[in-house]
Amino acid sequence: MCEPSTAAMLAVTAISTAVSMYGQKVAADKQESAQKAAAAYNAQLAENEAATQEQLARAETAAGIAERERQQRDAARKMADMRANMGASGFTLDSGANLSLLADAAAERQYDSQSIMNEAGQRALRHQTAQTNALNSRNAALYQGEQAGNDGGAAALGMAGTLLGGIASGIGRYAATAGKRTPANTGASAFPGAFRTPSMQFSWNP
Repeated sequence: MCEPSTAAMLAVTAISTAVSMYGQKVAADKQESAQKAAAAYNAQLAENEAATQEQLARAETAAGIAERERQQRDAARKMADMRANMGASGFTLDSGANLSLLADAAAERQYDSQSIMNEAGQRALRHQTAQTNALNSRNAALYQGEQAGNDGGAAALGMAGTLLGGIASGIGRYAATAGKRTPANTGASAFPGAFRTPSMQFSWNP
């Protein structure tokens, strides 16, 4: 059986090991909670950004359409004025240079209309790209949150290391204490009443 001092020492080692393991578990739980909260917050921010960029893209497209309609109305009025002026001047509108002039003016107005939509499309595309990037960031944040819940391996390994270290420490202390009690190079004087022989006297008279 262990001596009281040895038993107390082993008990202290066991308690110290348990306290260390509990501290590691609490720290790991707090870290996991913090990581999940941060991931959820970042995911929400990214989702909000994606929604904003989608609205901006739609607004750019709508603005382009509205601008194109205004340009087309203005172009129609200008074409009507050109035809009216040419007719009032006695020019023929369906042949010759005047017809070519009207066709060129119409083509220019069409080019302006297409340019308006192209520019609006480019602005909308930038917002759509930003929306895609925000959605990717949201997905990455959600994945990090899931990993925070599944990444208990490091904490488990740390606790296992602490447990093994405590066991090794207890064994080492027990061995050290037992070594101090083991007789080494001990003479017979260390064992009172053992290995003693009565003194004998011999006399010889020839």
